[in-house]
Amino acid sequence: MALFLGYQQLPPEVPVALTPSSETAATYSKDAIFYVTAGVMLISNVLFLWMGRLFPQLPDGFIKLPGAIKWMFYRKQLNSIIKEWMNFGTAVVNVLLGSSIYILALINPAEALTETPTLMQFNWVLGAATFLLVLWAVYIPLRLLLTSPVKD
Repeated sequence: MALFLGYQQLPPEVPVALTPSSETAATYSKDAIFYVTAGVMLISNVLFLWMGRLFPQLPDGFIKLPGAIKWMFYRKQLNSIIKEWMNFGTAVVNVLLGSSIYILALINPAEALTETPTLMQFNWVLGAATFLLVLWAVYIPLRLLLTSPVKD
């Protein structure tokens, strides 16, 4: 949704790089930005879905996750956890890309506004994105190490 809202609010030519004197150094059309972002979202969604469906077919010897040994006798639960993790990865990528386009639209509005947000107001986004990506990366090893399978 943020991707479409951002696309609607972007000007036809979007400045994406500035010189030290705050002059526009490079611009891209809003269509190019939208299609590249939507393509990356689509490809990442397909890859995460594919990896989530491929995992149950892997032999036990190929699974090299920390703590996965105690889960081998409960493969259905492990498969479910990995699928949830892949869905979480899809959500993280979609949120980061969608919010990036929306923030780009807020910084570069199509219509002249009396008060436009500056780039400095969004410095926190890089830290939040890094936190989400690290959280996604360490979630599965920690979950497999700190929890035990539920015995049927």
